[in-house]
Amino acid sequence: MMNKFDQAFIKQAHKQGLLDENAVRSIAEDSESDKSIQDKVVAGGHMTADQANRIARAVRTALPPEIPGYKFLNPLGTGTTSVVWKAEQISLSKTIAIKVFSNSGSEDHFKSLISEARNAARLNHPHIVHALDAGMTGDVCWFSMEYVEGETLQQKLKRRGTLSDREVSELALCISQALSHAHKAGLLHRDLKPANILISDEGTPKITDLGLAVSTDKGKQLEHSELLKGTPHYISPEQIKGERVDEKSDLYSLGATLYHCLTGKPPFEAASNKEILKKHVKEEVIPVVTISGKETFLDAVTEKLLSKNPDDRYASADELIETLNNLDNTAKGSQRSDGRKRRRNPAAPKVTAPSNRQVGGSSRADLRSNKTMITKIGTGIGLLLSVFMIFSALSQASKGKPDFEVIREERRSEVSKLKIERRMSADEKDYLRHEESGSTSLTSILAQDQDLQIRALKAALRSFGNTKSSVRMVEQLDFLQGKIVEDRQADGRIILAQARSLAGEGRLWNAIETLDERPRSARQDRELNSEIEKLLSVWEDQIDDLYESDSQKVEFHRSRREFDTSLSLIENIKSYADPDLIAEAEKIQEQILIEKATFVKQEGEKRRGEEFASYKAIWPQYRELANNRDIKEMISLAVGLDSELAIEEFKSRINTDLEAFQILDGFIKNSLQAMVEKGEDKKEIELVRVPLKGSTRDRKDRGVVERVDTENVWLRLSDQNAVMPFRINELKDAFIFQQVAEKFGKSSQEYRIPMGILAIYRGNFDVASEHFRVLKSKGTNPETWEALLEWARRNS
Repeated sequence: MMNKFDQAFIKQAHKQGLLDENAVRSIAEDSESDKSIQDKVVAGGHMTADQANRIARAVRTALPPEIPGYKFLNPLGTGTTSVVWKAEQISLSKTIAIKVFSNSGSEDHFKSLISEARNAARLNHPHIVHALDAGMTGDVCWFSMEYVEGETLQQKLKRRGTLSDREVSELALCISQALSHAHKAGLLHRDLKPANILISDEGTPKITDLGLAVSTDKGKQLEHSELLKGTPHYISPEQIKGERVDEKSDLYSLGATLYHCLTGKPPFEAASNKEILKKHVKEEVIPVVTISGKETFLDAVTEKLLSKNPDDRYASADELIETLNNLDNTAKGSQRSDGRKRRRNPAAPKVTAPSNRQVGGSSRADLRSNKTMITKIGTGIGLLLSVFMIFSALSQASKGKPDFEVIREERRSEVSKLKIERRMSADEKDYLRHEESGSTSLTSILAQDQDLQIRALKAALRSFGNTKSSVRMVEQLDFLQGKIVEDRQADGRIILAQARSLAGEGRLWNAIETLDERPRSARQDRELNSEIEKLLSVWEDQIDDLYESDSQKVEFHRSRREFDTSLSLIENIKSYADPDLIAEAEKIQEQILIEKATFVKQEGEKRRGEEFASYKAIWPQYRELANNRDIKEMISLAVGLDSELAIEEFKSRINTDLEAFQILDGFIKNSLQAMVEKGEDKKEIELVRVPLKGSTRDRKDRGVVERVDTENVWLRLSDQNAVMPFRINELKDAFIFQQVAEKFGKSSQEYRIPMGILAIYRGNFDVASEHFRVLKSKGTNPETWEALLEWARRNS
């Protein structure tokens, strides 16, 4: 029997007209061959290798592969050459990800997959997805890797738009550390982008997809076509120009990714990939602050990473890591300063001992624990100082110096000073928190539609009127209110230009409404008013002419039962007509929809009649093949008809037929297996074959079964001591059936169900009914096959 992939392949190829019924039959007969289904169809001349690969790719995308040791759960994503599945490694009950090439089977694809797996295996870093295993099972190339529960950075950006400064800072540091590890291992990623960065549910970023990765040495020798491999929105200028690539190319892609995180879009966008590539090479990127509306300490880092000249970027990922650590420390320091305004410093500040911050290492609970410990240490030091000062005072008093009371007053003064400083620090923290809340509120408001912003800004100013964010709030409020005034006093010619644009798009009634509803301030110019009145008259005439023409087309296509074309024309009428004409068109639309529904119903009934006739016509062929016990041909016949059917009722009947044929095939195999077992026990049997042509006498041969193949039973004859082949299709039914009866018993399901099914397809309905009656008396309910028997009786 064919496996699921082969069955799906044949169905898809037959559906697309690449395999006819004869080809399907030929392939089904060749089921014993070791060749893959793709090799069979190509070798048989049924289709080209490209066509076979295309069909196989489509099937593999939808059908889980069969790889021993793994249970496939669901697809995670589909690329141009592969599908990534979520799977379970059965031996360890471990959830993993498996990448399967959708065009498996070729040596090139296997080499590509092994190359990617080896590249990943060379790397061991918390921010790079770990490789587990790779191989080829049958003609399926696969590569298993660590499963990351979460989402891609691309999905996160699509959901959120932009990320906070803290999130971008941590992301930049994590990915920089991962790139540093890869570069030191001699690998360039070459396709770093949001889609290739996974974010776990805990927030840990991990680089994945090393399909384009190359060694640093090979990166200097790539052909131009290889250099251009990458994603247009994130590829470096030197890759586009065909120059050599190195670690700085990955840093450019990281810069493009950070830019997307900060602004909500890639550095360059255009209508085509060609235009995007041109912009990467020739145009300067728009500053981050221009788009985001706020300065951050990451702006300069991102813009330096996006330098056209690689020499103007950071020299390495390690230099970038040092810069990020320094900038982070500076940013924290500025937050602790006395209300000083933070400003972006393009140059990375130099410190004598930069922090080696590792993002994702400590939890917030750890940090709270550290702060608690520091507090305890501070308290201990304070107590020690107090004891020291007491002893010092006693010592000084013994020497005739200032007495203890003076020292105690000094200590009280110092304690009061500390309390004041702590209170000031708490006030400063509250102030910074209030500032941050104001900034967050402003960011949230700016993300809303402009119609909602005015009310939200007024409410925010009542809460955050004393913050620095209030300046931006007032500016935005003034801008929006001024815009409303400008809109109300819009110049008539601007409105006329808008109306002309609408008319140019075919939206004539929208153009007329735009001019009719123009404000009083736009009605002061008499000359302009005269021009507008002429235009209104012209457009109204155009609407009438278009409606008359389109109405005639609607009726023409309606008369030819081309209802979809008529409905499309009515939708076009709605785009330019006035409300009265639209109402008239919608009445016609309702009539057409009713006519279409009636027509579809009639066509459905007609189709059902045709498919019923096709299915019914196959039964005489079933009967002939069943009488000859030609189960393979019955399967081929059913599969061929299934590809032509569309109605579920008859497709379901074909599925029942295929299930029945599978049972019959197993029945024949059980009979042959029973003969083999008797042969192994050295038991003699008497083979009974059909009479020769012109004779009525059965042919009988006694001996011990030596072996059984697909066509013959090999019998060591008792009277000759010679091994002779006897064709299976010449054995009499009674002899075949008796073998199963002796092995399982005449009352068993293994005997009665196949006998009943075979009787149905041979047209012996009473015999089938008797078999099922015996089964029911033994407690088995063969309702599926009784339903098949009832259908066959009714339609024979």
